[in-house]
Amino acid sequence: MLGGTAPQLIHNFGNFKGFTISEADAFVDAISNIANVEYIEPDTRVSISALVTQTGAPWGLGRLSHREPGSTDYVYDDSAGEGTYSYIIDTGIFTEHEEFGGRATWGANFAEDGLDTDGNGHGTHVAGTTGGTTYGVAKKTNLIAVKVLDSSGSGSNSQVIAGIEWAVTDATSKGRIGKAVANMSLGGLRLGEATNQAAAAAVEAGLFLAVAAGNDGLPAFLFSPASEPTVCTVGASDSDDSRASFSNFGALVDIFAPGVDVLSAWNNGTTETNVISGTSMATPHITGLGAYLLALEGDRDPIALCKRIQELSTVDALSNPGLFTENRLAFNGATA
Repeated sequence: MLGGTAPQLIHNFGNFKGFTISEADAFVDAISNIANVEYIEPDTRVSISALVTQTGAPWGLGRLSHREPGSTDYVYDDSAGEGTYSYIIDTGIFTEHEEFGGRATWGANFAEDGLDTDGNGHGTHVAGTTGGTTYGVAKKTNLIAVKVLDSSGSGSNSQVIAGIEWAVTDATSKGRIGKAVANMSLGGLRLGEATNQAAAAAVEAGLFLAVAAGNDGLPAFLFSPASEPTVCTVGASDSDDSRASFSNFGALVDIFAPGVDVLSAWNNGTTETNVISGTSMATPHITGLGAYLLALEGDRDPIALCKRIQELSTVDALSNPGLFTENRLAFNGATA
């Protein structure tokens, strides 16, 4: 008899020719060497899969869950990003907002003002679209504020890089790789390679990055970190399924998402909202969708996750995606 607690028979499946036992860890090798044992696998858990319909949702959520435009119902699986972590690399998050239900926390602050507050509103709006209870794509994801921009909405490349590096280190040290995404609704002219290389290193480490394509109506290759090929670069669409007039475009844009007149949380009160536009508003739809898919379908590496988002997308939905731009509009797969 081998040492340790003897395994106990729980179920004997006659027709299936299998059985379930407890306390089997110490006996796996011995059992697997029995001639008639074909395989051993863990007794993992399963759960109910249920679709939820949010009526009267913001138009962007309605668009995300339907192949055709016009719906104000947001249909999504009840897993809703549960067990995932969304790093918001931005102006901070007003964590007390009711949209976040205690799921938003402060992670790190690299902005010059040094204040653990969102003095701008941009980061709170982005967090609301990523994972807000009402306005969010992944309504159960955990939101982490990584502040790299001040109340004017600006910051240095070095601050952005520090934020990226912190998010990677935090996700890695806490065992969140494979369950973590990051939102970067920011960027600037590509005057060097450091920010792109930092973004690429984050992806290599296993952190999915959704990045705004930019609001200049120009090719995305001119801007950083949107021009980094391994991130998931996001352009903006409007409610008429046109590329937003301001949205950057080109071969480096991976996906489009709603980015015009987007309603989400704001920073001047626990129930306050604002309606704003930009590829900054499109990007958290993809960050939230990434978290949603990780919870629903399991771990994927960042490049595979961006590819999965492309696979699910509605092809040729936009009337004018722009020169050399893939015509793909984000879709969560919840409806036919």
